[in-house]
Amino acid sequence: MTKDALFYLPVKIGNIELKNPFIVASGPTAKRIDQLELAEKCGWGAASIKQTFNPVPYINYQPRYRWLKKEKLHVFTAEYRLNMEQGQRLVEEARKKCQEMVIIANYSYVQGDLEGWQDAARRFDAAGAQILELNFCCPNMSFNVDISERSSKESRPSSGASMGQDEDSVRLVLEKTREVTKLPIIAKITPEGGRIADVSRVAFESGAAAVCSVANRLGIPSIDIRNYKKSIYNLQGENTMACLSGPWIKPLALRDVFEIRRLVGPGPHINGTGGVASMEDAVEMMMCGADSIGVCTHTMIAGFGFLEKWMKSLRDYMKTMGFQTARDMRDLLLTEIKPASELTVWAGYAQVDPEKCSACGLCIEIGHCNAIVLTDASAGIDPDLCQGCSTCIDICPKKAIRMVEERK
Repeated sequence: MTKDALFYLPVKIGNIELKNPFIVASGPTAKRIDQLELAEKCGWGAASIKQTFNPVPYINYQPRYRWLKKEKLHVFTAEYRLNMEQGQRLVEEARKKCQEMVIIANYSYVQGDLEGWQDAARRFDAAGAQILELNFCCPNMSFNVDISERSSKESRPSSGASMGQDEDSVRLVLEKTREVTKLPIIAKITPEGGRIADVSRVAFESGAAAVCSVANRLGIPSIDIRNYKKSIYNLQGENTMACLSGPWIKPLALRDVFEIRRLVGPGPHINGTGGVASMEDAVEMMMCGADSIGVCTHTMIAGFGFLEKWMKSLRDYMKTMGFQTARDMRDLLLTEIKPASELTVWAGYAQVDPEKCSACGLCIEIGHCNAIVLTDASAGIDPDLCQGCSTCIDICPKKAIRMVEERK
């Protein structure tokens, strides 16, 4: 298979075809032209530029990041965004230098009127953007400030995650934007507030060609309890709430995509993001309902070149499974994930293989279990007391325990 053929697994957003479903999600790896050129060289289907604000962002610092490797958690507090002129120039230059990769303009407006959203759409349309991505999700800007201001009388125009929880605001912005451009529009929706599916449905009703889930949550990362006043961030004086992203978030991101797909049906395009750090993660996202896959944190940690390995693995997987297109993988889990009321649970018990057991004693420390006893030779499990929870199987370092099923 040629390299061009390897990377060709097309999907569409509106009338725009991406050569494959993989998108460099808006973030620090899509803020310069050299990054976009490298992403194209490495075979990415599209790139969404760093968030652009119109007018200049009211909070704009040089970035402060931490990659907490043990927790597989990326956090950032201070962050730098593009202003409109920078965003326009980046799109213009990218369209000249990137011939095969689709360029997406990601932007927000931070005033109270709707004309600013329209102006931004016109300007990015004129700059050559192929798709517009309206950012209703950024949590560490207005949403973060809103939390601290709820007890005060101060007010300020909503943006980011503050706006992205409100269907009426999203509807108005999309309808007004749709009036001034024919470009496909992605609505990037916040999961904050737990209403991402409802807001996504309104976004589609209001003219969005796609919605994008968001790959981070607002939270407080671990601190040093013996020196709690010291910031965990280098070159930053205070602790603060942070945007949390990375592999840990994948279960929540899969849920977001699953809930959106279940509510909006099979037609609309969903760009799934959040914790994607392998080919397998991407397939899981598709199986939960995603048409395309956004990757940000992993590009920050590992660059862009891993996509070739992913595509080779994906091709092998598709051949084994009999899949021809990306669409063949989509939605496969929609009917497989059952509510608790429809679960089938049968009887069974854990059983120890005394030949493998090292009598380490870890299993007898399980706080909710009274079925396990330990002798000098090995652990033993009383099948009449065992409830079949499987905790001991996951704890055992020797893989000496298995579950015995008792189906009736």
